[in-house]
Amino acid sequence: MTKDLIMKQWPILFVAAALIIVLTATLTYYKGSPSALFHIDRTITDEYELPEYTVVLNNIGYDGMHYYQIARNVPKLVQPTYWNELSTIPPGPYAHQRILLPVLAYLIAFGQDTLLPYSFLLINILALLGTAWFIMQTKKRSSNLFAVALALCPAAMVGLHFSLAEPLTLFLVTVFLFRFTRGEKIDVINILLLSALVLSREVNILFAGATGLYLLAKMRWKDALLLFIPAFVFLGLHFFIYQVFGEIPFLWSAEKNAPPLYAIAELLFGLKGYNKFTLSSIALFTAFVLPALILVSIHLIKNRKIDYVPLMLLTFLGLMLLMPDHIWGSITSIGRVITPVYPLYAFFALTHENRATRTVGVCMLLLGLGAAFGLAFIPHPFMFS
Repeated sequence: MTKDLIMKQWPILFVAAALIIVLTATLTYYKGSPSALFHIDRTITDEYELPEYTVVLNNIGYDGMHYYQIARNVPKLVQPTYWNELSTIPPGPYAHQRILLPVLAYLIAFGQDTLLPYSFLLINILALLGTAWFIMQTKKRSSNLFAVALALCPAAMVGLHFSLAEPLTLFLVTVFLFRFTRGEKIDVINILLLSALVLSREVNILFAGATGLYLLAKMRWKDALLLFIPAFVFLGLHFFIYQVFGEIPFLWSAEKNAPPLYAIAELLFGLKGYNKFTLSSIALFTAFVLPALILVSIHLIKNRKIDYVPLMLLTFLGLMLLMPDHIWGSITSIGRVITPVYPLYAFFALTHENRATRTVGVCMLLLGLGAAFGLAFIPHPFMFS
């Protein structure tokens, strides 16, 4: 019985083991403290007193430190008397677009600052394991491969390393696709999933919007109207951010585009130089983005019909091609910003299984593991608060 259970659940066990190894490799240098995953720097310590033994880097931090501080600020965010104070200190309005992860972490930690590093880590680990589990439930021939590949893809590994919202986004998109591709129903649960998505990362409004356009193309007017609910949730969040900070950060996100393939051409021809960062992006483009683009384009040309997953995949691969050079500068940026592309590819490949789609899935896994261990073995000088 135990052996049979292990054989059936090996992808979950593999993902769990991989996460343990990656986290051990990452955190050993920082004395095992999960607070190192926030990558906190002086911009936070200059404004806030941190719990004892919080890891503080001696160089530039990363986005996770903003989500950590948002979680600590949750009690102040719900009290308008503190808004003027919050508007003058970090984190700024941009980070508040990803408010779902900090709020969930705050609730799981029962509002205790010392527990926040563990609640963030717990959410991200459970999200990745849950992502693998839902892919396994598709019961396709390559389900086990893509369960592992998706849970350990570049967005998952970069998000885990920096305590970002990508693992949560992967989970929500995967659950939505799992449910929607079985009959394409827009029900209460799917609306809730899309609403949670637009609260987890601002780019996910494009996922909800593209789904709405698909429904319009299918002339499913009632279902398309229901997609206004996550849109209103998104607008509600930005209205709240505007009330606190007097700015609309999504407009900054909307400016991050470039002519198609411009940034990629710069990379391939070495105009930005070849180093470990640019080479990681080149690897992502040549081993995943380009072959996935070719495979889905061939499929759409051959079939010539409105098909949800291939069209969505083509759309989000196209968004990756529009990203500017500073996003394409490293896999830590381009590998995670268009997170829905990975579950979309997984569901496309599971429906259209062949050697080519499986090979790209293996590449997705190897790119993720490469990013994970590459980041793990780049320690930063630090001190404890």
